[in-house]
Amino acid sequence: MPLQRGVSAKGEWKSREVILEEIDERIQFPNQYLVKFTGDRVNQLDGIKEGDTVTCHWSSKVRVFQTKDGRSMALQENNGWGIKN
Repeated sequence: MPLQRGVSAKGEWKSREVILEEIDERIQFPNQYLVKFTGDRVNQLDGIKEGDTVTCHWSSKVRVFQTKDGRSMALQENNGWGIKN
């Protein structure tokens, strides 16, 4: 995915998302994961191209929030902290 850049109250920021597909011969339909790299970790994606086999480390967290109309919603985030091929 393309590099995203911006400026917030905390200063400049950058992020990039990648879609990773799990490799496991036992699984007929592999799982896919959307992982976001932020800050200087974005640089780890340099040199990695679509189709490469990589090892990736990330953490997942779920944020629960209320919508304006009062419904409870949950959003899962996968934040990358290491990737190499």
